[in-house]
Amino acid sequence: MAEKENTQTPGPTVDERIQELSRESLPFYKNRNLLKLYLLIIPGCLFPAITLGFDAAMMNGLQAVPNWDKYFGKPRGGLLGIMSAILPLGCVVATPFISMVGDRFGRRVGIFFGATVMLIGGVIQGAAQNFAMFLISRFIVGFGLVFANSFAPMLIGELAHPKDRQVITSLYQTSWYIGAILAAWVTFGTFGLCNDWSWRIPSLLQAAPALVPMATIFFLPESPRWLIANGKAEDAKAMLIKWHANGNANDELVNLEFRQMKATIEAEVLNASGWKELFTSPGNRRRLFIITCLGCFSQWSGNGLVSYYLVRVLETVGVTDARERNILNGCLMIFNWITSVISAFLTARLKRRTQFLISVGGMLAVFVSQTLCAGLFNEMKNKHAGQAVIAMLFLFYIFYNLAFNALLYSYPVEILPYTIRAKGFSLLMFFGKASNFINILVNPIGLQALAWKFYFVYVAWLCVEVFLVWKFFVETKGPSLEAIAAMFDGETEGRPRETDFATWADEKNEQHPSKEMVENVKKD
Repeated sequence: MAEKENTQTPGPTVDERIQELSRESLPFYKNRNLLKLYLLIIPGCLFPAITLGFDAAMMNGLQAVPNWDKYFGKPRGGLLGIMSAILPLGCVVATPFISMVGDRFGRRVGIFFGATVMLIGGVIQGAAQNFAMFLISRFIVGFGLVFANSFAPMLIGELAHPKDRQVITSLYQTSWYIGAILAAWVTFGTFGLCNDWSWRIPSLLQAAPALVPMATIFFLPESPRWLIANGKAEDAKAMLIKWHANGNANDELVNLEFRQMKATIEAEVLNASGWKELFTSPGNRRRLFIITCLGCFSQWSGNGLVSYYLVRVLETVGVTDARERNILNGCLMIFNWITSVISAFLTARLKRRTQFLISVGGMLAVFVSQTLCAGLFNEMKNKHAGQAVIAMLFLFYIFYNLAFNALLYSYPVEILPYTIRAKGFSLLMFFGKASNFINILVNPIGLQALAWKFYFVYVAWLCVEVFLVWKFFVETKGPSLEAIAAMFDGETEGRPRETDFATWADEKNEQHPSKEMVENVKKD
């Protein structure tokens, strides 16, 4: 008889076992400590996005407030652009300091620092006595915002249970629309006041969201990945046991999570080379290109027209009544929040590339239709076409929110390994806010000069976005944050192979990173 071949099915990798255990885990609402963690994330991490959303809708609303328009001399064109663009300019100026603060002092300190600066800026804005004071206050708000807006989604992604990470990180950006809803209806409620409080009240209220994370952020645990990278591996393990396993030190999932994090981060820290690490490997150069695309696409997809200049857009289709414009602004923000929450939950089911491709393809189709309708209204006085443009604004945001709200911060958390995550977010913020600055500055000039024909610019650009997403974006749905790195880098020198994580950790005897390793990270 012929001998039977010895065929032994290989066991699952560590990451596959983590995914399997994650699927079998109890839902978060049945895990007392995990539920508490997520409830603490709400005030600690969601309010930076609320501030940014509040600002965009507030600036939209204030343009329809007669007293604000009169107080600042009816700003239009470039002057109106700089009033809105000065906030992202503050963000751009702050970006070189993001990783310096978050990698050295922790994610929570970064959020607290940013919230404190935002509070100062908001108070000055509400008390502004002239155009220059209003501009300076908005610059200060932007400078602080970029710290909180970088580290909040980063901390959420690094604290979340593997089972919930995709959805809970995607939910972060949905709070942008909560701020937008508040601002839209606050300005609607105050625009009828016949004094300066019609615009000072919304301006002062912009400072309020910053108070919440300042008061609550230190009730959250620090990122376990930051703790490991800074020589506090036992604290990281204790954090995972308490919050992910409800205090069960023998939980298999938590032990695998910890060993995978520790093995990967120690290897990455040992081979880290500062900012130049972003450019030294093909994997990191691809990450850098994707981050650049995300930052630019998030602002140059046509959303900037509506986010800051809805009033001017509505003028192109004959909507001139201030009350009607404010109502449309408020209703659009509510609609956007609903669609953004749905989009966040879809991340648990859809693949990343699928979401991005549907998003950019859908925006292109809507913008082509919107341009056609705007042309029919303006050239042929077709009132139905003008009403269709308003409907297109709502339809556009269904597709925009599907990817550029749900995945704007969760996707970078996935594709960036720990040692360059803060640096990568610095670049995401730089390209995003720089694009926003240019966008806000150019849009009112373009609308004033070309009116509805300005839409053709975005039609052409969206064609570019479709191609770049299809060609370069990588699928990341499923694996852990540590395992995703291999999709870009493969089994590079210094990084433990996915199949050898547990063995690698055993060989290192679970040692903490050396003092030299920690000092190298802090220097970077």
